[in-house]
Amino acid sequence: MGIDITYDGGLSEVSARLSESIETIIAAGAQCVCDNAKAACPVDTGTLRESIGAECDGRRAEIYADTDYAAYVEFGTSKMSPQPYLIPSLIDSEAAVLEAMAQAITDI
Repeated sequence: MGIDITYDGGLSEVSARLSESIETIIAAGAQCVCDNAKAACPVDTGTLRESIGAECDGRRAEIYADTDYAAYVEFGTSKMSPQPYLIPSLIDSEAAVLEAMAQAITDI
């Protein structure tokens, strides 16, 4: 009696599909955070809101606000209370992104 086990390389295909799915989910998650941050951003002239963006590079995403005073609005100063818009947007989007990742793994 014997057992013959043959590996057909199927895991590499699964890994490739998962990698593509994860990259798509990260990009969509980054855009979700960006959109939420723009919606939550306090507006005076609109410059701060318009400076909010997202850049994705594979499995890495960066959400940013590109003005000199973005951090002052987010965290406040000794003369101004904080008006957070980026960090709450990230926290609010976390569950949706993790759920999408879990679904991508299930679909493979």
